[in-house]
Amino acid sequence: MKFDIFYQLPEAANQNTAQRYRELIAEAAEADRLGFDTIWLAEVHFTPRFSAMPTPLMLLAAIAERTTRLRLGMAVNLMPLHHPLRLAEEIATLDVLSGGRVEFGAGRGAFPLNYRGYGVEMAKSRELFEEGLEFIKAAWTQKRLEFHGKHFHADGIEVVPKPLQRPHPPIRLAANSIETFTFAGAHAYPIFAGGPVNPIPVLGERLEIYNRALADAGKQRPDDWLAAALMVFVGRDKAQVRATIEASLRNYFDTVGEIIEPESPSADHQAAFQTVRERLRSIEYPTVDSMMGIFGDAEYCANRIAELKERFHFSRLVCWFEIGGISGHQNVLDSMRQFAEQVMPKFQ
Repeated sequence: MKFDIFYQLPEAANQNTAQRYRELIAEAAEADRLGFDTIWLAEVHFTPRFSAMPTPLMLLAAIAERTTRLRLGMAVNLMPLHHPLRLAEEIATLDVLSGGRVEFGAGRGAFPLNYRGYGVEMAKSRELFEEGLEFIKAAWTQKRLEFHGKHFHADGIEVVPKPLQRPHPPIRLAANSIETFTFAGAHAYPIFAGGPVNPIPVLGERLEIYNRALADAGKQRPDDWLAAALMVFVGRDKAQVRATIEASLRNYFDTVGEIIEPESPSADHQAAFQTVRERLRSIEYPTVDSMMGIFGDAEYCANRIAELKERFHFSRLVCWFEIGGISGHQNVLDSMRQFAEQVMPKFQ
């Protein structure tokens, strides 16, 4: 069983970006010492209250210099916002600098704000993503890149550096929509799944879609196929955990409610959007606890993980300790330490 950590890095009104980056790097160094396997950083643009981390690769390069064994992951790189040639170069460079510790998490994202800011049509995001993914793999594996697609072309370009990991760093896709679960299964990619987008009651249905697409394509399920991503916090007891993180959770859901947008200006989409926004604003702690999180003392958390592991058959749990941004650096460190010292050993 592998245990990872995930960061979105919100920035509350009483925080500043330099402080948030210092805390992230310090927590990553502690995760390295404690024995976590991978740190995963999200890429989000133009909404600091939700995330002040538009360039996770730069932070991962800084973390690489402070760590020795912690693997460095993107969860996820918003591929349609980048030219895949540049992305292939940057990720390969990080792999070389870190001694071959990169995990390439790829996805499209869900916020139109990110696409508008870059002048990219979100309607084209899926085709840009799928073609870009093939381009990057070719750039990493061909001595001289030859690629001729709908959006991207290369004629005999020598892409350097090549990643240390061969044939390339491990690739994992963020699976949120039914279409992405189907695509990932059909191509036998390992996935991230879970969290607020696919909470525990929904996750089983989505994984069935993945496994069905895998079988239809005649593919074998990859090892380490599912990284189950869940909000996690360990404390003295459930009451103490709630007192520590409830305000952060509220900040997270309020912020999501502010930045989501309807799919179109039609009356039906507007009405559906308002329903979702009201649901986010009114979601209560017990609902998050039961459907999206693992919150409580170490024994409770270990039992909950064992139950979910048996139910969903994952061998990697991505722990989201730093939820909503305002629970506090020291509280996050304390929770990480309790988890590593009291929960992780039960799964060795």
